[in-house]
Amino acid sequence: MDPRAKILTPEQVDAWVAAERAAGRRIGFTCGSFDLLHPGHVQYLARARERCDRLLVAVNSDESVRRYKNPLRPVNPERHRMYLVAGLESVDAVTPLDDDRPLALLLRWKPDLYLKGGDYSAGALRSGEAVRQYGGSVEVIPSDFATSTTDALERIAALAAHAVPQPADSVPARGLVLLDRDGTLIRNVPFVADPERIALLDGVGAALARLQAARLRLAIATNQQGIGLGYFTAADMIAVNQRLFRLLAPYGVLISRVYFCPHSAADRCACRKPAAGMITRAMRDFGVPPERTFFVGDAEADMQAGAAAGCHTIFTGQGAVTGASFRAAGMEAAAEWILARVEAPAMPAESRG
Repeated sequence: MDPRAKILTPEQVDAWVAAERAAGRRIGFTCGSFDLLHPGHVQYLARARERCDRLLVAVNSDESVRRYKNPLRPVNPERHRMYLVAGLESVDAVTPLDDDRPLALLLRWKPDLYLKGGDYSAGALRSGEAVRQYGGSVEVIPSDFATSTTDALERIAALAAHAVPQPADSVPARGLVLLDRDGTLIRNVPFVADPERIALLDGVGAALARLQAARLRLAIATNQQGIGLGYFTAADMIAVNQRLFRLLAPYGVLISRVYFCPHSAADRCACRKPAAGMITRAMRDFGVPPERTFFVGDAEADMQAGAAAGCHTIFTGQGAVTGASFRAAGMEAAAEWILARVEAPAMPAESRG
């Protein structure tokens, strides 16, 4: 149905009301400026329609909005606002409201229900007593949405006050260093969810600062099966990462991105190490080829994942390991090995063994 067919003059509403009453239908009435139609409007109009057989909406004219709200309002002219309201399925008829209050229209048509949306009481409606006197009912319908036209306008103004940031200077990375998290950067605490239990391992901050100074991008690739097993949430993991970032801040170290696998060992996925999914995705995201990518970890699964992705692998853990390009005594030694290869004229693929 064309929404314009629902927009009626007050004289047309006279005939519409008479026809609906003759058919035995209950008429509901509500009003408002509806300057910027938002979810709260749509919800309350739908709920209002549930309480009656026909819903009539009076939309404040431009002059009335200027009088009772703001000389600079409305944002949208009345014909646009009436068209939008008429386009809602819950609305049966729309008419203009030239007065600041709907009292004259309520007494003219005497709807069965006077309905308003908001968080105030029905007794606070100034025209409510007149409706009750002629035998009608008054009801206020609260909204589940914390939205208002004023809030929307304030947000628009705040956004308009901010200049769009210029793109950052694109300084090409000389390489990519991917880092396991637990046991490589921080003390390994099984299924850690408490940020206060996080502690950097010796030498990590200074080593990462040296790698960053050499124009190597730093990113984390970590298995976090505790999420899949229900030991902690993704939000818990992010809180731990934020604590890690704060510990690295005094060194000026910035982690460009965190790749994580939330799946348990029983799940079938392409991201959980020793699968190479997180590493290949990181190389694709940063546009860095395998020969300029280094993966640092403390577990056999880390080395297998790096080897499967074709990148250099540095092992900082304990015990026997296979598939590592280099075995380092800690992050500082790992950084020395990486920097030596970055400075070299070429970085040939290492033999794994």
